[in-house]
Amino acid sequence: MEAKKEKCKKCLYCRNYTAYYIKGIHRFDSIKQGYCCQYKQIVAGFDSCEHWENAYHRFCIRKKATLKTLYELLTKLSAIHQILEECRDEGKNYNE
Repeated sequence: MEAKKEKCKKCLYCRNYTAYYIKGIHRFDSIKQGYCCQYKQIVAGFDSCEHWENAYHRFCIRKKATLKTLYELLTKLSAIHQILEECRDEGKNYNE
């Protein structure tokens, strides 16, 4: 017998779910509860219901934003590296 593996349909991964966070010392911490837009009430992150929708679109938007930020940081680091290399090369020329 083959058991079919079902997708994890927890509220935590639903498009209608918005998680709640509390401010910690160094970061925001999840409180394992959030707001369900479908039922218009607070639900636990590990509940599920028949109105579950895939949140893949939200994941793609976050991934694109993260990649864009990383690219901008890489560009800035490259510029700093170039400036430091030029300063180092100029310092060698003055010492000779």
